[in-house]
Amino acid sequence: MRPLSMDLRERIVVAYGSQEGSYAVLAVRFSVSRAVVGKLVRQQRDQGTLETQVHRRGRKPAIGGQQEERLERHVREHPDATLRERIEALGLDCSVKTMWQTLRRLGLRYKKSRYGPPSKIVRTSLKHAPSGAALNPKSIRSGWCSSMKPG
Repeated sequence: MRPLSMDLRERIVVAYGSQEGSYAVLAVRFSVSRAVVGKLVRQQRDQGTLETQVHRRGRKPAIGGQQEERLERHVREHPDATLRERIEALGLDCSVKTMWQTLRRLGLRYKKSRYGPPSKIVRTSLKHAPSGAALNPKSIRSGWCSSMKPG
């Protein structure tokens, strides 16, 4: 369905403003619904314009507009920052997952570089210690398990 022409919109609002009839009377006169007359009158009164309004459906992005520009700048200046550090540095009110999705949508890298500090995981066994395989394969009889008791 196409939007009403600007001329028709103006004639409807002028007619209502000069008290030529109620919403219902003007709706019949201009071949539109009563709701359209009310919408146009409210729009003129509240917004001061009769231009068609673009309504974005769905949830608005948590990070958008100027925040995206700041985020891109932060990524360039601090490439090794974690997602949590980015949220805190920019003062955003969003989850880590939202930050991850935004960076992904913008096509920006969000992983730490391989040149970052090593992890705190330390070796728990000696370098030349044998693996978990049994040293003597005949130490446990076939069909037996350490949790089974002989009958």
